[in-house]
Amino acid sequence: MKFKFIPLCAIAAAMLASCAKKADNTELYQEIKSVDKMVFASMAITKTSKMESSGWYTVGKRIAVYSYDSYMRAYIDLSTLQMDDLVFDDKNMTVKVTLPPVVTEIAGRDMEMRKEYDNIGMLRSDIDSKERAEMKEKANASFKAEVEENPTFRQQLIDAAQRKARKYFETIFEANGYTASIDFKPSK
Repeated sequence: MKFKFIPLCAIAAAMLASCAKKADNTELYQEIKSVDKMVFASMAITKTSKMESSGWYTVGKRIAVYSYDSYMRAYIDLSTLQMDDLVFDDKNMTVKVTLPPVVTEIAGRDMEMRKEYDNIGMLRSDIDSKERAEMKEKANASFKAEVEENPTFRQQLIDAAQRKARKYFETIFEANGYTASIDFKPSK
């Protein structure tokens, strides 16, 4: 009778331990998912705008060059992470993680423009705030078109974000006793 009770206790303890481990995995999943949008990389891109006006009806040159920084960032929307994106192997203490795709976005620009150069003739007026705003809008439209046409900016951000995300999540899972293998879902 005594021998039957010990194996039953051992089985019950093993079941409870495995349930506790599964609860920890669910808790870890919930903790990661609750972060929502996590930025892993960003970059500042300096955009320059030039205004030049001269003609037969004016006296003197009017040249101005201004610049400002635009910002891009790369993030992962962890709110879209599903429980089956984390495949735990408790026996080998490994986890295969498939993260949502890295998304890039233009995150804003400086409010003020920096004057880089100007050459305003004596009989010409300075560049006013309205003209600077027009220069900035034209430069911003040019910047957005450049980002859409040239995938280099986005790819650099995605590569940097994936490297940092891999390291970040490997560290998180390592702290919980797992060796992680990190992949990303393809972009849509």
